[in-house]
Amino acid sequence: MNSITRVAIRFRGTVWSLPRPNRHHNVIRHIAESTGVSHVDARERDQGFLDQEGRYLDRKEALHVAREAGQLRADVPVQDQLYSENLW
Repeated sequence: MNSITRVAIRFRGTVWSLPRPNRHHNVIRHIAESTGVSHVDARERDQGFLDQEGRYLDRKEALHVAREAGQLRADVPVQDQLYSENLW
């Protein structure tokens, strides 16, 4: 069964990711520190997750995978897209 393994952001044609328990703001900081940019423009569609096969999924696609894998935390409400807080 497929599952979510990492938070990810697509930035300037590259997918940047970090393992759990990181959040998207950690990825943004990592991008800024690694590239020297002062602003990371990560629109909603460019914030997502990687699955166990390394595929990038946007927040809505990732929600479906996480739900099917039983990864969602019971104590955090789920909306119509996945947030790292829903997982870890």
